[in-house]
Amino acid sequence: MSELLSFILTQEDFRKARLPSLYSDFAPLQTVNPDGYIANITAWKTALSKATYAGLIPSSTSSTDHLILPITSLLLPSLTTREYGTPSLGCVINEGIASEEFIPLKNFLAREGSIYYKPWVDPWKVLSWGLKQVGVGGGAVSAKLVNGEVVVVKNVEEVSQKVIKVMSQGQRDIDRIMTLETLEHEIRNIIDKKIQLSEKDVKVLVKHLSRDLGEASVQGKTIKFKPADSALQPISQSDITTAQLKHLIITQNLKVDALSSRITALQTKAKQAILANNKITALSALKSKKMTEEQLQTVTNSLSSLESVLMKIEEAVDNAALIDTLEQGSKVLAGLNKVTGGVERVEKVMDELQEQMDETDEISRIVTEPGTTKLNEIEDDVQEEFEALIKEEKERERKLEEEKKRKIEEEDAKLLERLAGLNVADQIPQAANKERDEESEALPA
Repeated sequence: MSELLSFILTQEDFRKARLPSLYSDFAPLQTVNPDGYIANITAWKTALSKATYAGLIPSSTSSTDHLILPITSLLLPSLTTREYGTPSLGCVINEGIASEEFIPLKNFLAREGSIYYKPWVDPWKVLSWGLKQVGVGGGAVSAKLVNGEVVVVKNVEEVSQKVIKVMSQGQRDIDRIMTLETLEHEIRNIIDKKIQLSEKDVKVLVKHLSRDLGEASVQGKTIKFKPADSALQPISQSDITTAQLKHLIITQNLKVDALSSRITALQTKAKQAILANNKITALSALKSKKMTEEQLQTVTNSLSSLESVLMKIEEAVDNAALIDTLEQGSKVLAGLNKVTGGVERVEKVMDELQEQMDETDEISRIVTEPGTTKLNEIEDDVQEEFEALIKEEKERERKLEEEKKRKIEEEDAKLLERLAGLNVADQIPQAANKERDEESEALPA
């Protein structure tokens, strides 16, 4: 069993119960059972698209495509089973081409307008398609399988969205400028390191990004992606130079890695030769190691120079953007100052505004003056009444005080009279006591 067949049989639509139908000649179902026909077509288109993306479709060339489905004499034998035979894929491919889910490679690359642009729809084609769905006329799709290469649009869209998502995250223009070779290198990190797009895949992807989606500009071997929040800009000569520098830096880094690995291998070889008492091999390995180290130093110096130039370009780009922003800001300020009319107009407006504010204050004073006069009169009346009440209260308190004083004086007088009476009565007993004492003293002891 081929690797492709094993992959196909793991798909959900290729359950064992459905295999007899999927491997049958289902072209006649276009008229007798349109639903079954569409189900089989859809299952095969989906499975072939996934197999293409996985790089499992056999090809007559040495490269493996992931966005292009190669239709060769190797395809049907790789899908043949002992129990169900060979599938009938003619209708599958032709239906895919009719719906533009599959597009012949030459047509895809040669087309000038977007694959999504539909200038007008032929009503007879719509009617034919509708009749075909219900099994009434409409013309049958050919079951003949023609060799060639077709672009799997679904795969191209999937990879494109992943690339756009990563490239739109670049904050600077220099992050979105690169050569096509650099893009091919970056794609391996974006989609899957196990998947390496072929040269034809990259051509298809770049064409889709630039022509169909408008997400990138392409000039020669340079590609520039659109920022996430602004319009796509054309490629300039400085962009081309920047892209070439970035590509050279990547190339030099790869050389550094390769030379470093070679130095390590030569060091190991020399040690093993010494252990084996093989002096000639050891000296040869050490000599090669020395030469490789010198080459590594040269490449490292070149890499340092390239990175320095790229940094200066980045700095210059940032400065240019800053100056452009400042210039635009100056123009905006000049326009606004022109609208305001300059300092003289502002002073005139402020003087007029102050005059109108003063006039408004005067009007307010005049309007509120009668009310103020009446309020003053009311306040005077209230004050007089308040003072009268205070005077009356003080008079009342004075009278109460005098009455209280008078009562105290009367009580004091009565008390004095009583005291005077008490003093006369007390003198009689005192005299009697004195006489008694004198008589007692006269008696003999």
